[in-house]
Amino acid sequence: MFDEDGSLDPLLKFLLYAVIVLAVGKMLWEWLTEDVGQWITVDLWGLIADHPWWTGLFVVGGVSMLLLLPESCHFCSAPTPTPARTTRSPFPLAMRSKRTR
Repeated sequence: MFDEDGSLDPLLKFLLYAVIVLAVGKMLWEWLTEDVGQWITVDLWGLIADHPWWTGLFVVGGVSMLLLLPESCHFCSAPTPTPARTTRSPFPLAMRSKRTR
């Protein structure tokens, strides 16, 4: 069962981890199929049906946010083309040396 150094046999360690993973997977599957489905189909739909005006306001606000966000968000919008480079120097005439003229 244990090796000389006190560690668990690799086969038993694999079986232990397999049982733990299966138990956690079964719990998650039951939670997803029983509870989460209940939240969406019964609880959320009941909230929507009981408060249609609030639901409408949230939907209109969410849709308007989705439509207006790309216009106000500069890093979300498409990049603008860079202007063509000119041959003019960026320095005013007073700062230029005679070599750059």
